[in-house]
Amino acid sequence: MVIEMDIKDLIRESLKNYTAYEPGEQPTTDGWIKLNTNENPNPPIPEIMEDIKAAINDKLKRYPDPTAFEVRKMILSVLLRDKDTLTNRNTVFVGNGCDEILDIIFKVFVDPGDEVVFFYPSYGMYRVLASLYGAKINEIKLNDDFSLPDSAYNAQGKVLFINSPNNPNGKSFGNAAILKICSNFPGIVVVDETYAAFSDQTSLPLLKKVKNLIVASTFSKSFSLASLRFGYAVADASIIKEMNNVKLPYNTNYLAQVAALSCIKHRNKLYEQNKKIILERQRLTDELNTYNGIKVLPSDANFILIQFEDKTKTLKFLWDLKEKKKVLVRHFSKPGLYKFLRISIGTEEENNKFLEAFKDIAAEYL
Repeated sequence: MVIEMDIKDLIRESLKNYTAYEPGEQPTTDGWIKLNTNENPNPPIPEIMEDIKAAINDKLKRYPDPTAFEVRKMILSVLLRDKDTLTNRNTVFVGNGCDEILDIIFKVFVDPGDEVVFFYPSYGMYRVLASLYGAKINEIKLNDDFSLPDSAYNAQGKVLFINSPNNPNGKSFGNAAILKICSNFPGIVVVDETYAAFSDQTSLPLLKKVKNLIVASTFSKSFSLASLRFGYAVADASIIKEMNNVKLPYNTNYLAQVAALSCIKHRNKLYEQNKKIILERQRLTDELNTYNGIKVLPSDANFILIQFEDKTKTLKFLWDLKEKKKVLVRHFSKPGLYKFLRISIGTEEENNKFLEAFKDIAAEYL
């Protein structure tokens, strides 16, 4: 006998109108120029690969360090040593990518019905998680130039998220603005610095001035470890204690911890790679700005945002790049973003192929 039931009657109420996050397209065949998901175009340097290979031994049968003690110690004492920030190891949390850190912040601070504040347009996971946890959403629209509106400084709520540099436009908001928000907001302010390694700005020094701030970052973009999922957050020790209380016991795996330690050890070589990305970002910006009918917005990240004067041409470029040139870029079918394309910065070779493809398409449409 089979008992009939409708699973929809059993799922949580907040999931009934829930829309999952849509990641960028991942091609399943070779030959693509993939500039749509803001990954670092460079593979991990050989030294890191050797450390990972050496770590593949009988330790794989054991659980990893649940506290990632060595990594937390190295993050503060080495990686962030010159950032003028907190120095107590109890102020660092490590997670399975930055997304897990965001999820844990919701677990700690957000009850159903609590107000969560974030900006639009920005990283889509803030809305996804707010919906998942049954929060009341206060989405504040950025100005047309993607700057903060005056309403940002008197927002009320339990948690406020700031993506700086902001995705999709790539510009940082600046510490003066972030400090003002922290001083006025009655809850927790989270600054998501996923792309800050490609900028000369960080909110880490503000942690010595305010206690309601969490600064989150990741090794995915800056250190080419997107597949291994390793992120960290820095905040007052009382906040980190609560985050550790609700995380799963072994949330960062052994190989990810080994790779993170190796990245910190060889950070200077990785910084040199990132400098090349920044130079390529400027080169693409300069070359694309020579075309009539488009402009490239200023960026502090490893991507740029192209604005088309005629939004009907945006989709023509999107589809011709994909169908005719095998180049993937990102378009957001959302209000206010229809006339934009986001381009991740690739290797010099990938960028050259993109520019050549763009030139061919521009000859027809611009």
